Amino acid sequence: MNQKLKNGLIITTICCVIALSIFLTGATAVAITSIGRDLKFKQSDLQWPINVYSLSYGCLLLLCGRLADIIGNKKMFLMGSAWFSLWSVAAAVAPNSWTFILFLGLLGIGPAASTPASISIISSYFPPGKTRNQAFAILGAGQPIGFIVGMILGGLLSQSGASWRAIFALQAGLGCLLCVVGWIVLPTGDISRRYDKGLDIVGAVLSTAGLALLVYDLGESTSAPKGWATPFIPSLLSVSVVIIVLFVLWELWREAKGQSVLLPMSMWIQPGTKMGPVVLLVIFGWWGFNTMAYYAPLYYQQVQLLSPLQTSVRLVPLGVVGLITNLLTGYLVAVVPAQALIIIGFMSAIASSIIFSLINVHASYWAMAFIVMCTLPIMDIAYTIGNMQVCFAFDGNSQAVAGSIFSIATRLGTSIGLAVTSSIASSVSEKFNRVHPDLVATDPDVLMAGYRAAGWTCCGALVLSLIIAIFGMRGIGLVGQRRCVEKPDRDIELSPQLPEHNHVRVPDIGPVSESTITQERRSQSSSHTRVDRQISVVDRHESTLSEKKMAVEMSV
Repeated sequence: MNQKLKNGLIITTICCVIALSIFLTGATAVAITSIGRDLKFKQSDLQWPINVYSLSYGCLLLLCGRLADIIGNKKMFLMGSAWFSLWSVAAAVAPNSWTFILFLGLLGIGPAASTPASISIISSYFPPGKTRNQAFAILGAGQPIGFIVGMILGGLLSQSGASWRAIFALQAGLGCLLCVVGWIVLPTGDISRRYDKGLDIVGAVLSTAGLALLVYDLGESTSAPKGWATPFIPSLLSVSVVIIVLFVLWELWREAKGQSVLLPMSMWIQPGTKMGPVVLLVIFGWWGFNTMAYYAPLYYQQVQLLSPLQTSVRLVPLGVVGLITNLLTGYLVAVVPAQALIIIGFMSAIASSIIFSLINVHASYWAMAFIVMCTLPIMDIAYTIGNMQVCFAFDGNSQAVAGSIFSIATRLGTSIGLAVTSSIASSVSEKFNRVHPDLVATDPDVLMAGYRAAGWTCCGALVLSLIIAIFGMRGIGLVGQRRCVEKPDRDIELSPQLPEHNHVRVPDIGPVSESTITQERRSQSSSHTRVDRQISVVDRHESTLSEKKMAVEMSV
């Protein structure tokens, strides 16, 4: 197979699988009303399908990332894709509400397995340079494309004779097709680059439990009757924090003893990686970005009273600009400092949140809302750069864990952002309603007061990300020209002297030129693949050879 064609198929397959996981979120968000009516959901339970899907997806990312490093990223990618297809079929034929919720929870395990493996395949297969940069950029473009296509098709199918069940049947078929293509074209990977210390079982249990409780608690805080004042919300938050702290201490102890770890804590202090600033930047950035993307459809449907299909059409610029931004980023990361690109992205998103907060609800779509849709996705620059920087921070045998770290940061940012922002928006709307008691709680004016507060809250989170980018990302350089850290080969020690058939023979008389040494090295390297590990021994002879050469030249 032609190499360019193979590269294109690899990138396309990975991008489409990532897009499918986001497609589900967009399509279900639009079709949830039809789903609830057909399956007889209670109004209070309508948020559960997406919450359960996000819960299983988010809490298993780290575990699945490490498993991919152990058993191979291709195997994990294919298993995740096949699992996604299987439970999509189950969701398409779900007979009632509780089975639908259960099937979506199981379905979330598929993207949790395939997402870290996808990032690992790109980072491991493509050498540093133009192709890898473009691959990471296209991977980032898959998310806005998947979300927008999901919303459009979700709106069309849920209002057609095919019903919402066609959404899950469609994604099941696409998932099977991508699984077959992936089995054919994806590289198997070098077994020597796999993580060979085994799985940290205790760490896996602690991390999964801690993340699951945290994500669940943040999600429930937005729908609980009294929000954060509901007794179990702060209690579960405390328990999740304690479990996560125990996980960190456990990983520090195991890493100090040289045992297998789920997440190497030394990454936070590794010079040049800037893992702390990157993760904080992503958390606050995706707080603002995804929360804005959540409130934009609500504004169209609940304030402007548009249909799901009309809403989807108005969100199209979000996906188109996101695609263009990611493709351009693939070229720019090799020639423009990453810090400058990130700052541009966050400044654009800040402008978008300010315009949304000041939007005139009676103005035409093109006057303000269109600008919001076009300026927000420019922040996707940070997705490509953040992924590349995180992968750079990890050894070659832990690239799937690197991918899971970035994905966890985005999901935590989204969960925290939605929880905090929704609480603020609800509080402002309630206060506005008390001042205007003649209006009902669902009146567009009441809701819009909260939405404006949500916009300002997102603006604050994005400003924090911008500050982190300015002061924390200095010296990051050109991420498009970096190479991930290679695992040092600690199992092979250098011999005290070279074997007879491997070392460079030194003549007893006569000067030996440095060019002779270089030529001998090249000859030995081509004949013996392991000689590069023993060059340091050859270097011991060079000083002697140079002294002999000088002595001969002086005598002449």
